[in-house]
Amino acid sequence: MPLHFRIRPLALLASLLAATISLASTARAAQLDERWVGAWMGTVASPDAGVTQLTMPVTVVVRKGISAEAGAESAPIVEVTILRAGALAKTAADVVADGASLAFTLDSQGRRARFEGTLEAPADAEKDADPTVKGTFVFLLPDGGRSEPAFLWSMRRVDLVRDLPNATVYAAALDAGGQKLPMRLALAEGPRGLAASMEVASQGLLDLAVEVDRTATGYTVRLPAGAVATIELESKDDGAVLEGTFTQGAFNGPIRFERTPAARLTSQRRPQDPVPPFPYANSEVEIAHPAGHALGGTLSIPSDSPLAREGRVPAVVLVTGSGPQNRDEELLGHRPFAVIADALARAGVAVLRYDDRGVGASTGTFAGATTLDLASDADIASEWLKRQPGIDPARVGMIGHSEGAMIVPIVAMWQNEGDAPVHPLAFGVAMAMPAESGGATLTRQTGAMFRAAGADERKIEAAIAAHRAVMEAVAANATAEEKQVLVAGMVRTQLAASGASLSDIEMAAAISNAYAQITDPWMAAFIAFDPAPVLTRGEIPMLAIFGGKDVQVDAETNAFLYGQLATKGGAKVLARVYPDANHLFQIAGTGMPDEYGAIETTIEPAILADIVEFVVSSARSAPHPQIPEASRPEGWNAGEAPKRLWLYEPKEKPE
Repeated sequence: MPLHFRIRPLALLASLLAATISLASTARAAQLDERWVGAWMGTVASPDAGVTQLTMPVTVVVRKGISAEAGAESAPIVEVTILRAGALAKTAADVVADGASLAFTLDSQGRRARFEGTLEAPADAEKDADPTVKGTFVFLLPDGGRSEPAFLWSMRRVDLVRDLPNATVYAAALDAGGQKLPMRLALAEGPRGLAASMEVASQGLLDLAVEVDRTATGYTVRLPAGAVATIELESKDDGAVLEGTFTQGAFNGPIRFERTPAARLTSQRRPQDPVPPFPYANSEVEIAHPAGHALGGTLSIPSDSPLAREGRVPAVVLVTGSGPQNRDEELLGHRPFAVIADALARAGVAVLRYDDRGVGASTGTFAGATTLDLASDADIASEWLKRQPGIDPARVGMIGHSEGAMIVPIVAMWQNEGDAPVHPLAFGVAMAMPAESGGATLTRQTGAMFRAAGADERKIEAAIAAHRAVMEAVAANATAEEKQVLVAGMVRTQLAASGASLSDIEMAAAISNAYAQITDPWMAAFIAFDPAPVLTRGEIPMLAIFGGKDVQVDAETNAFLYGQLATKGGAKVLARVYPDANHLFQIAGTGMPDEYGAIETTIEPAILADIVEFVVSSARSAPHPQIPEASRPEGWNAGEAPKRLWLYEPKEKPE
């Protein structure tokens, strides 16, 4: 059972979920050759020869634009999937169509790449044969240059299963180290031959086009997940069963797909993903941190805000949950922060969202950063935001999710220090915030996970007791020997509760990994951190929301505890529980993480509306600026945030 607050995907396919950055799509169009419209599959390959050559499977879907300005050609819409680059049906930006040539930019993992390709006639020159695509792929450098040498880009036309009638869908559950990984495979015949698509919903893969070849007795399917997974299948029982092996890297295991009549794969598109036209402007920003790193992010400013005062609009900073996250807090194909930013910007609120340090466009190192270190990033980001043109510094709030929710009251406490703070944080929203210590949160999470999975209650209690002992030992700074013994017991009780069995070598590796996890600087600090002293300060109006089916942050416990603590500070606070919501605030069945990717909705619309309503209401009631801009403390006009000693001297950090 993982210790981490944000549940990690199964390691076998974890490389699918590289963080991505998505910007608003823009396009410039001339006349597009009609032969471009449709689906394409191929590769991007480095020009180097030999076994070290880098290749990335690529799928591109080109559609005619659905809107255009009067008198202009309709711009095509281009969607790109490159799993190794963390892109899943990403809408390309800066699309330029010119007859047989097409160029576009993909923003992913903090890097920007430019595709430029041209249709080429088939070698056999048959009148009705599809053309191929030949072109180049280059990384766009921060200084405006391009990477050298260019990668080679080639593609061929393919049919997509979702566009073909009478597709046959098969379901399987891969046994990977005691964990069951459900997946589905769809096969269909099209004008261009056999087409295949796969779904691994718990990994966020929905209707993913994959390579497929017929063999003498069945099929070979290649899933481009990090190290490409190869699935060799033999058809049995007149095609009702496909049985064979799943191989990826060093892993090799049996797999059995069974036909599921009348089924279809889930749509790959998330219905809440923002789509143009946008009534706000997005801009790329870079925020310097006094500790030496920089935060790369996106600032969205509404074009016309009903909340403006003297030309200035309210704003919020979005703070991600635990683990290295990008600015959209992307997980399993969902981009919750992009959805929240879009909703708030449409309501007239400016939004800043940024990549965690060491992620995407942000520099520095995430490894070793504690919750307080990450809180300093959020603090600096909010101070930077207050100084931007058109932003009302007296109406800047913060929204955090999970660990990010813990950071909101920390920043509020820091910024309200002293008798006359200048434009401190004005309001906050905490989504799934732990109000108890990190260790208690993780222990409670362990029990909730096993209960949701239907484990035996006696084994669950044993696992909880062993987990609690480890948490207490870490918080008490026990010796390495003491922690190692306790970790071994924790791993064994968790395996017993899950019903999994490991070899001696696998058991030793599991214990070693668990020990490394609890001694990680972030984890050790998180386990020991008790938010109670911060929450009792109650510095700002806060909305704290919880999901009743959240198995990562128990709603009943934390909503009650937050209400008790926060009201002691005298600020206006509201705690709200949504009975059927999970940790991501989706309406869920069990609330388990393996549902996250399978649920199409990113955030339940009613919950999103409540967040927007609270922010808008808080922005309307927030005070006007306390002092004229010209009278701000030294450093503001120079572009620096007010310096706080805790950024530089750990001993000065609040207890």
